[in-house]
Amino acid sequence: MVMTFLVVLAGSVVRMTGSGMGCPDWPKCFGLVIPPTEVEEVTWQAGEAYTKGRMLLNRDTLWVAQTEVLSTDFEAECEAGFWRAYEKHDYAVFNPLHTWVEFINRLLGALTGIPALLLLGWTFWRGIKVRHWKPLVWAVVHLLLLGLVAWLGKKVVDGNLIPFSITIHMLGAMAILISLAGLLHSVWDHQSFDYAEFLPRGKRWIAIALVLTILQLVLGTQVREQVDLLNHAEVLRAEWIEALPGWWKMHRSGSWLVLAVQILWLTQLRKAKGGLLNMVRLVYCLLCLQICTGLLFVILGMPAWAQPIHLLMAVGLVLSHVWVLMHYRSYRV
Repeated sequence: MVMTFLVVLAGSVVRMTGSGMGCPDWPKCFGLVIPPTEVEEVTWQAGEAYTKGRMLLNRDTLWVAQTEVLSTDFEAECEAGFWRAYEKHDYAVFNPLHTWVEFINRLLGALTGIPALLLLGWTFWRGIKVRHWKPLVWAVVHLLLLGLVAWLGKKVVDGNLIPFSITIHMLGAMAILISLAGLLHSVWDHQSFDYAEFLPRGKRWIAIALVLTILQLVLGTQVREQVDLLNHAEVLRAEWIEALPGWWKMHRSGSWLVLAVQILWLTQLRKAKGGLLNMVRLVYCLLCLQICTGLLFVILGMPAWAQPIHLLMAVGLVLSHVWVLMHYRSYRV
């Protein structure tokens, strides 16, 4: 779960820095396992030997080597079919910062697969030992979601960050975290959370709060996509708020509705004890940070450092709601 949160944070930094196309291909980066650091490494050079799949910039176009080639005459080699223009998108820019930010994001995603596989093996062994298979089901779902999100990441790059694809990618990461919460809940000591006294209270409102929070998360990601467009159009950061389309105010105003519903279920559990009380306090903290970063966006012109914090607080809210609802289901009135 910690690794997945790091991936979400890294993805937010990718968005914050505009590094989404830092690696124009997937899973490699410019056809290399280790990304380039100098522009000369991605610019055609006479007399250089290039491996199949290597990607270079020439004449404002991204080219892919179709075979191993000792390059001497680029034009002749293109005519011979040794080089072909990349067809999945027309993005042909190299920025070493963007490349390495995107590479680190991908590397964290790949490394997340290691504990996922170990988790699958552990839950399988545990299922055989104690005949408890629910954790294994969650572990399988988690691994499948990891594969799905990795595939979505490829589609995002192939489409040059096409609208809404990033939002779907983010929802996939959210689903991964929820699957991990489900697995953790399936092996947790539920008795440490005394919910029985509060079961009749707040369940409906917390479910509504969860739905509204997810909708806010989707709207916020859509607003972020519009910010990306403004950034690429070289609009000054201080002017982003004014330049956003009018519908972004649905996200701004919707936050007050979300806050009201959150308070409705939180106040009904104000006398909670133990683990439930700690969860209520956590949600209050997340809400405060979420509101503060939202206000900073408007007051300070969307400072870059506040964007990852804003996203992580939203993800934390969703997970805390899911966690409490899972505990509600563990009891029967």
